[in-house]
Amino acid sequence: MSLKVIVACGGTGGHLFPGIAVAEALQERGHECLVLISEKKIDALAVKGHDHLRFETVEAVAMPRLLSPRIVPFAFRMWRTIGQCRKIIRDFGTDAVLGMGGFTSLPPVWAGRRHGAKTFIHDSNAIPGRANKLTARFADTVCLGLEECAPYFEGRKTEVTGTPVRSSLKEKMEKTVARRRFGLRDDLGHVLLVMGGSQGAQGINRAVVKAFHDLPGGLGVIHLSGPDGFEETQAGYGDAEGRVHVAPFCHEMGAAYAASDFAIARSGASSLTELSHFGLPSILVPYPFAADDHQTKNADVFVRAGAALLVKHDEFEARDVAEFLRKWMSEKEEFAAVRKRVLSLAVPNAAGNMCDLIEEACR
Repeated sequence: MSLKVIVACGGTGGHLFPGIAVAEALQERGHECLVLISEKKIDALAVKGHDHLRFETVEAVAMPRLLSPRIVPFAFRMWRTIGQCRKIIRDFGTDAVLGMGGFTSLPPVWAGRRHGAKTFIHDSNAIPGRANKLTARFADTVCLGLEECAPYFEGRKTEVTGTPVRSSLKEKMEKTVARRRFGLRDDLGHVLLVMGGSQGAQGINRAVVKAFHDLPGGLGVIHLSGPDGFEETQAGYGDAEGRVHVAPFCHEMGAAYAASDFAIARSGASSLTELSHFGLPSILVPYPFAADDHQTKNADVFVRAGAALLVKHDEFEARDVAEFLRKWMSEKEEFAAVRKRVLSLAVPNAAGNMCDLIEEACR
C-alpha cells in the first residue's frame, strides 16, 4: 500500500539532513512524500540537489521562556502555522506525519494528530530539547537516535531507530582518492579532521595549529575553521603544502570523512552519527552553550563505549591534543580497537528502521 507521508525537518542541518534521508527512503519504497522546511537560509541551501523530492515551506516558530513577554506573539504565530499545516495535511491526504525535532515539528505533528494521521517524532540526542518533550505528547511513537534518551519520554512509546545519515555520505570514497581531493600527499600516515561546528571555534583552531607543529611530519590535517577563523588558521600552519587543507566549511563531507583517520569535533548528534558511520575515533569538545548541556551527554555515550575522548571547551589545550594524537598514531593495535568500537555505535539502516515503523503503524 502506497502511503502519503509528511516529513517536517526544517531549521537546522541536524534535523534537515536526517529528514531528507528518511524522505528518500520512503520514496524508494514507493510512498509519496512531502517535506516541510522553514524559511531559513540553511533550509534553502540544504534542499539544493534534491529535485526528486517535493518541498513546502512553513513558518519556523521558536518558543521563548514561559514568562517572557514574547510568549504572546509566539502563541499567535504558532496558531497561524498550525492552521497552515492543517491545510497542507488535508490537501495532501496525509497518512502519517514525522517530525525530525525542533519547533518546526510541533505544528505539523499537532495538526497531523487532529487530522487522524499516524504521528511520529525523532530525537537524535541523548537528552531531548523542550520542543520534542512537548511535541511527543501528540506523537504515537517517539523515534530515538540514542537509547539513553528513552527515560526522558516516560509514558510514551519509544523505539531506538538510530539517526539517519545523509544520502551523500552513504557511498564511501577510497581513502587515497579522498585525500587527493584536498591536495594531501599520498604518503601521509594519518589525517586528522578538525570540525568546530558551522561557525568554527577559535580556541580549538589555535590549539590544533600549535599541536600540529609538535607532531611528526606524517600527519596531515583537514581543518574546517569556520569563516571567522579561516585566515588566522591558514596562516598559523605556515608552509605545510601537501599536509594541510584549511577551509571555512566543506561541501564534500563524505570525502573529508573518508580521507581522515580520526577527528576533533563538537558532539552534536549528527556529527556523532557521521563519525560512527565512518569509524573515526575522536576527541570530542562539547559546545559549552548547548541547551541542557546535551552535547556533553551525547559525548558521554561515546566515551563510555571507549570510542572517543571528551575534553571540555575551556580545558582544550595544545599539549593534550598532541599527546592524544601521538598515542593514537603510535599504538596501532589500540587505535584499531578504538575504531572498531566507534563502528559498533553506527546504525547503518536508521532511515529504513523509521520507514518500517511508519509502514507498520499505517497497516
